[in-house]
Amino acid sequence: MIHGDRVKWLREKHQMTQEYLAEQMRVPLNQLREIEENQREMSPKFFARLVEVLEMNDDDISSWKHIAVGATGNKVRALRKNKGLNLEELGALTGLSPTYISEVERGEKVASISALRAITEVFEVPISLFIGNKRKQSVVGQKLRNARVNRGITQKELAEITGLSTAMITHLENGKVQASLDSIEKISESLGISICYLILEQEEVEEMIGAITPEMREILFDKNVQNVIGSICTFSKEEMIQVLNYVHLIKNPFIKS
Repeated sequence: MIHGDRVKWLREKHQMTQEYLAEQMRVPLNQLREIEENQREMSPKFFARLVEVLEMNDDDISSWKHIAVGATGNKVRALRKNKGLNLEELGALTGLSPTYISEVERGEKVASISALRAITEVFEVPISLFIGNKRKQSVVGQKLRNARVNRGITQKELAEITGLSTAMITHLENGKVQASLDSIEKISESLGISICYLILEQEEVEEMIGAITPEMREILFDKNVQNVIGSICTFSKEEMIQVLNYVHLIKNPFIKS
């Protein structure tokens, strides 16, 4: 991934103390010290934060392909389509060529660190979304199953709606096969949930709600609540306004409508 000595060199290049870098990365100081002294293996999550805080480029690291998420291309494409952008438009926003982006989306190339940083800035997502971790593809299957059951749809019914086979739905939910982006798009549309909801790593969800009280955090991790959150991503402007008005009413019960 990247040697501890290199981490120290990059930190000193940016004139950062260990204490300051650890604070900016939101990691324990001892963890950073042990990594710099090559006493501890760097996790993908640590590497992702290092890239973001030190604004690393292609010259700062020799190779990171072995920790890139296998479905990086699918994630880029999902984010692009969710934003309603074509290849040329994303290219203009990132400064990357449409051909290069297309090759990344098809899995023919692993995006460089600089390219990924440009992409994450456009979509406002953490670079850790594209860096490998130990989570299994079964997590996506669990989300699909929860959403289907929550809507009272059988696997056979979902297969008929999406045009996929019942066996494929079963394999996807059991984590036996990796869903293609086309399959995820069909299922997401049928269940009324966002593709981004399915591909978002649980670690990123935990970070976003890390500042919430323990009681509220427990509620947000409820399966039914997460399904509702996933559905909100597909709301129209009018539906979202209704939701926001309702939230405002709850927060301000004495305000007359």
